[in-house]
Amino acid sequence: MLSWDFGAKAFAGGSAALRTLALQKRSIALWEALETRLNADFEMQVTGGLMVAENPAQIDFLTRKAAAEATVGIQTEVLDQAAVHALVPHLSPDIVAGAWCPGEGKINPLPATLALARAARDAGAAIETLARVTGIAAEGTSYRVETSRGAITAARVIIAAGGWSAALGQHLGIDLPIRGAPLQMLVTEPVAPILPCLLAHADRHLTMKQTANGTVLIGGAWTAETAASGQPQVLPDSIEGNLWVARRTVPALAGLSLVRSWAAMNIDIDGAPLLSALPGHPHVVVAATANGFTLGPLMGQEAATLVLTGRTAPDLAAFNLDRF
Repeated sequence: MLSWDFGAKAFAGGSAALRTLALQKRSIALWEALETRLNADFEMQVTGGLMVAENPAQIDFLTRKAAAEATVGIQTEVLDQAAVHALVPHLSPDIVAGAWCPGEGKINPLPATLALARAARDAGAAIETLARVTGIAAEGTSYRVETSRGAITAARVIIAAGGWSAALGQHLGIDLPIRGAPLQMLVTEPVAPILPCLLAHADRHLTMKQTANGTVLIGGAWTAETAASGQPQVLPDSIEGNLWVARRTVPALAGLSLVRSWAAMNIDIDGAPLLSALPGHPHVVVAATANGFTLGPLMGQEAATLVLTGRTAPDLAAFNLDRF
C-alpha cells in the first residue's frame, strides 16, 4: 500500500509499518462490509495506486519496497516508463518507472463518517461534539471524565483522540508515546479526469487522487503549524512546496486554481498502530494510528474487544505499549 512510506528513509523504520499492511487489508474488507450493511455510499473505489520514480536510485527503492510488501501478501509490480505512462498519460516525461499496487483505493471520509455517526446514534450512542476533555479520574471501579459540556461516568474508556491522546493519558499519569504532527492538504478546482488512480512519489512528499466531482486532492505529509490556540493551521511555504512537486509530477495541474487548503493533526509514532490497555488501568484502552481512516474500522472493532474482554487478535498483540 502506498501509505506505508514516502521515500527511501522509510526503510529505517519500515518493519513496524510493514507489519501494518496485513491489517490494512482486513480493515478495507470491513469498510466494504460497512458500506453494504449501512446501505450507504462511501465513494469507495479500488482503482489501484502508483508510486512513481525519476531515477535509478528511486527505482531501486521501489524494487526493494515491492519485495518487502510481497512478504505480507501485498501484490505490487514495478513497471517501466512506457507502462506507467500508459496507466497515467498526464505524467511528466521525467517519470521513468513506478510501482503499481492494484489493490490500492480511496474512500471519501465525509459521507463515510456521517453514515457511521448516523448508525451509531441509531444504535443508541450519544455523540457530544465540541466537548473538550479537561480531566479523567478513577472513581472506584469506574472513571469520571470531565468535559467542557459536563461530566461523564463510565466503566470503560477508550482514548482515540489522535494527536491529543497523549494529553488525555496524562490525566491518569501515563506518558503515551504519541505526538501530534500537524499536516495539510490542498484541493484544486474540478477538472476532467486526469488521475485514474492514487498517485505518490518514491522520494518526494506527494500523494494525489481525484474525487468523483473532479477536484484533485494533493497531500504528502507536508508540515502545517500549530497555532496559539493549539489547533493546526496551514503554512504558505508548505502549500508552495506541495504544489511544486505536484505540478512537476503531473504538469497538467499547472493551469488549475487552488480552491481550498486545510490543516489537521496527524500523529507521530513509529509507523505502526498503538492498541493497548493503560498500565494500571485495564479498562482504559488507547487506540491510535497514523493511518487513521484506512485502519479505522479495524481499530474500532479491536479497541472495543480489548476494553470489553482484555484480549486482542493475535496479529495485533505486537502493537501494544510494551514495544516502547
